[in-house]
Amino acid sequence: MPVISFASPKGGVGKSTSALILASGLAHAGASVTVIDGDPNRTLFNWSRNADATVFQCSELPSDNEILDAIEETATRSQFVIVDLEGTANLAMSRAISRTDLVVIPLQASPVDARQASRAIKLVVDEGRALRRTIPYRMLFTRVNPAIATRDEREIRAQFRNAQIAAFGVALNDRAAFRAMFTHYRSLWDLSDEATGVDKARQNAAAFVAEVTQEIRNQQKAQEKAS
Repeated sequence: MPVISFASPKGGVGKSTSALILASGLAHAGASVTVIDGDPNRTLFNWSRNADATVFQCSELPSDNEILDAIEETATRSQFVIVDLEGTANLAMSRAISRTDLVVIPLQASPVDARQASRAIKLVVDEGRALRRTIPYRMLFTRVNPAIATRDEREIRAQFRNAQIAAFGVALNDRAAFRAMFTHYRSLWDLSDEATGVDKARQNAAAFVAEVTQEIRNQQKAQEKAS
């Protein structure tokens, strides 16, 4: 089953938030989801332990020597495996990416984030070269203005297109409801009056989940044709 990893060498880009949105969104749609939390802060693992209801299964990242077995075993019993990786390049990140079907690289629409994200791209590309296969990745803009794209976002997207760096068309907006998930330990679809703009946040999240699942379907079709 598909393994989707979230990776970024820079903190504060919304990596764990994006992973939680995807995992809970897939679960809300009826899929079985397991999250492997490799972030030292254990944000998603702690969230799952404190949540009112079991939204998805969640485990801590095992040792570097066990990560491959853990991912492969989890993929046999869950329709989707989401891996939230540490924000620095290390052996666990490298090994997890080697078993990943899609790497999501979150960044905010700033030149600093764009430069840091290039480190994650290089890691993915280098890992693919070592394995003699292409490891798909997509850039994900986070915490963007929901009303209008900033000049930085437009310019960075243009730079990505010129460099043939793939990015999701959907960006995750800066929404209070996304932060409320961590405050109240509830998925976006279980929030009610705990935050403003919940409906718009759900629409944004659903569009992101749909684009990710479509990308996975496209990959599967391509693999079927190749075989």
